[in-house]
Amino acid sequence: MQIQNLHLDDLELFYKYAKEEHWDIEDPHIRALLKTHPEDFFIFYEDSELLGFVVAVKESDELGFISSLLVLKEFRCLGYGKKIFTFACEHLGERQIALDSVLGQEMFYEKFGFKSYFDVNTYQFQTGKFSINSDTYDIIDFDKELCLSNQTRFFKALLIDTNVQYKAIVEEGIISSFAFAFAYKDGYKVTIHTQDVNHGAALFFALCKECIHHTAIYIQTTKTDSLLEALAQALEMKRVSYTTRMYNKIL
Repeated sequence: MQIQNLHLDDLELFYKYAKEEHWDIEDPHIRALLKTHPEDFFIFYEDSELLGFVVAVKESDELGFISSLLVLKEFRCLGYGKKIFTFACEHLGERQIALDSVLGQEMFYEKFGFKSYFDVNTYQFQTGKFSINSDTYDIIDFDKELCLSNQTRFFKALLIDTNVQYKAIVEEGIISSFAFAFAYKDGYKVTIHTQDVNHGAALFFALCKECIHHTAIYIQTTKTDSLLEALAQALEMKRVSYTTRMYNKIL
């Protein structure tokens, strides 16, 4: 088995096989991650024939995340999934490793010592259902100097993507909450960073204003995002899917 780093030119090839598996592509997120963690994307071959992919991101010296484990159909049930996953774990070393398992695949990861802890929920909202007045807050569009201040390399790479729509609330000259959206599935995915549920709702609808009625808007939450869970419930969003967050070390 030959292992290479996946490069930008390989993304369309990865997308081709990911779409065959009906994965939902988050292109701006993936491109930003590849730009900031190029050493953590891998492509595998067997005798020069494409075998599969995996992403094993070193988020910090203590934390890692594994995603996008994909073995091409003709190589399945031959032990390659185990080999690729073992490689990803070894790449991350002694870090606490997280991953999101689709329903029914948990047993594969349990063999490597991973345990399930909570669900990662995807909720859907249809624009036009109802809205709120967001004029109460000073909401701005993307301002490079202001919006990139104190952000990580990853967020800087993501937020400058022209395919990302951005809104933020400014208080006393600094950004207190922000949200962004990009194309996802049959609509858009919104990510919100705030400590105030009212800020979250205002940013959510500020982004929705630019969408036509009956556009599908998605957000993802976990039990660690109690504020976003509360927002999803308040907006009567429908849970449309979920994965299971698993870790290799006890939390």
